[in-house]
Amino acid sequence: MRKSILKNYRIIALAFSALIFFASCTVNNPSASEEHSASSNENLQTSEEFGNNETDNTAEDENNVTSNDNEPKNQSSEDKTDDNNNNEHKNETNSGKEEYINPDKTESTQIPQKHTSASSDSVEVVNNRDPKLKSQWTIADDVLNAGERYYNNYYSTDKVITQNGLMYNLTRNRLVDTSYLVETGYLSSKYIGSGCQILLLSGNDLKNINGIKLSGADSGLTVFSALKVPEKGKYLISSSFGGGEISYTDYESLMSKYSQNHGGTSRLYPDSYEYNRIISFINMHEGKYEQYFVRNIRLNNKYCVATLSPASDTGNIRQYILKKSNGIWEVVCSGLEKEPRVEVSVNKQIPDFDLSLLPQWKIYNFKDSINTYKNDVLILMSQKGLITGSNDIEYICGASNYYYIVLKNQVKYLARYNSTTWEYIQVASNYDAEEKLSGYGNNMPMFIIWDK
Repeated sequence: MRKSILKNYRIIALAFSALIFFASCTVNNPSASEEHSASSNENLQTSEEFGNNETDNTAEDENNVTSNDNEPKNQSSEDKTDDNNNNEHKNETNSGKEEYINPDKTESTQIPQKHTSASSDSVEVVNNRDPKLKSQWTIADDVLNAGERYYNNYYSTDKVITQNGLMYNLTRNRLVDTSYLVETGYLSSKYIGSGCQILLLSGNDLKNINGIKLSGADSGLTVFSALKVPEKGKYLISSSFGGGEISYTDYESLMSKYSQNHGGTSRLYPDSYEYNRIISFINMHEGKYEQYFVRNIRLNNKYCVATLSPASDTGNIRQYILKKSNGIWEVVCSGLEKEPRVEVSVNKQIPDFDLSLLPQWKIYNFKDSINTYKNDVLILMSQKGLITGSNDIEYICGASNYYYIVLKNQVKYLARYNSTTWEYIQVASNYDAEEKLSGYGNNMPMFIIWDK
């Protein structure tokens, strides 16, 4: 019996030990039922929020994995919404840009702003054109293109200049307008009555005008077109370098810079006060206070043209243009005697200069014959008994077959080669010599005659 009691005691002890072991496990580890209950509650809440979509919940649970920096890899619904809004905004911006470039998409679109000229690369021009004037801009651009082609083709063969700001063919004495461009095949006849003008202006004169945008145009003469739009009270200015829309006032102010009307042309005489002042200003310009043999001084109210040579070398003929400002004369152009197309050269440098002020003769045309036969003329004069030697000569200058001689006793001769020998005609004055010389033909070297 004692053994039976001991056995039962051992059984109770083992049971008690097992009970303690299971109790400790219960404290340290939640039961499966508790885990299941918590999971069930969480799933119930999720089902209520998202409409019991088990598939969506599963996908969300699988994707909602944290990265190493503990931030979710997928964005929240609010973040996704912001991104979608941003993308929509970008799409709207891009769409708007496409509409801005393409003039056919919207009524408020800017018209194309590129032009190409024969003398320049294609340039991008700042948009400064009223889209409501698209048809007028088309006229201005078409006339411009025709004017540029004409200018590029004829500039080197004819004397194409600016006359009061307008393109003019001096060789043909024709204004280069729409009628002339149609006549010469450069422009469609539908533009004859458009009123569009072809201008030849310095780019620098337009750059600072409000409404004008130019890219690449320099200070040289440049082709522009100008179309008056009365209903808008403005002019459209087009060129390969840009252009714009300007007011009537700005247009008139611009064109006034190119007005060549500076009063009538007259000739100064050696005994006048202004004559001597001009010679003094040329002396100042040269920095050499030497004596001159003046041939001719012609002037208007703004400019004068002086032709002369140093007394030490009558064959060194020079030609100057001077401009008067506040009673002071200043040399603004020199070296005209070296220019084969003197009108074009002067017009480029001084666009408002009245070219009619230039003498009809050109020194350049005689440059290779000036004083070539001076010794022959003097030898023959000595042989004829007209002089005893070169010491009798105060002045002699000649070109081609004509010479003018002034002796120290003021006797004057005009010498002319008559195919076999030199003949000498005594003249009463320099004016008498000029009259006789001009009677020999249209292209006489009048610059050989000393203005005294």
